[in-house]
Amino acid sequence: MSDPNVLSLAFLQNRPKAAAALLQDFAPEDCVEFLQQMPLEVLVPVIDGMASWPAARTLSLLPVDLTADILRVLPDAETETLLRLMSNEQRSAVIAHMPAATAQGFANKLAYPISTVGAWMDTAVPHFTLDSSVDHCLDLVKRQQTHLGGIVIVVDGRHRLVGLVEVEKLLTSKGEAPLADLLNTGVQPLSARATLWEVEQHEGWTLFPSLPVVDRHQTMLGALTHSALRAGTARSADRSDAQLRFSILTHMGEAFIVVLGGLLATLAGIRSGHEPRPRPPLPTRGDDIGGRAP
Repeated sequence: MSDPNVLSLAFLQNRPKAAAALLQDFAPEDCVEFLQQMPLEVLVPVIDGMASWPAARTLSLLPVDLTADILRVLPDAETETLLRLMSNEQRSAVIAHMPAATAQGFANKLAYPISTVGAWMDTAVPHFTLDSSVDHCLDLVKRQQTHLGGIVIVVDGRHRLVGLVEVEKLLTSKGEAPLADLLNTGVQPLSARATLWEVEQHEGWTLFPSLPVVDRHQTMLGALTHSALRAGTARSADRSDAQLRFSILTHMGEAFIVVLGGLLATLAGIRSGHEPRPRPPLPTRGDDIGGRAP
């Protein structure tokens, strides 16, 4: 189609969830030609309203640059889910069309299984060095319009964690005060390879809304917010429960088929009227090979 149908466009704009429910019932191949003619601001809420699997299938068939633009606007957690459902080749192509910082962030997270800290960490949280001051920190946050996640992460020259600064303490301290004087050095970082359940009871959650995440070499990677922890455990638990229910139903079905097969075989034998042929008696100890008694 050369121009989007006016009524179709109005439907997508005003009823994105209804449109998503309708479109995901069609084969992705049938949706692509229609959707790629729509403006980006119309496509995003429609894709967001679709279930993950049909959304990922549809995105995989759209032009790579358009898919990248859509995923950049969606929430990070949803984008990561959709990227995980794509093939390795398609995923790499889409990420290559994203800004370098965004692409690196997703590449880092996708390297970890969905149940681990690394898959849910925020790699965009800034890090500061020991020689930074309160003013330097606040100025960077304002200029880059970034977020801190409730903590200020301070690292050394090797990019390893030195300590954390509470945002409240940052805002109430003098501008020239060095971050080194405000540090809390008692909080242990989270391993990116740890499962979400392993870090649920970490004592750091009683002090900070986010905790730093490090790799196996103790190099800073990002931060895990407590809200992301809750979201991750909930999603993983839902997926495990669904898999368990499917497994139970599958095994019950297999057991039913086996029992039914045995029952049918038994009934078939009864209806044929044939009794099982008796086995010949075993020779007694006094019988010879020819069956003659002594």
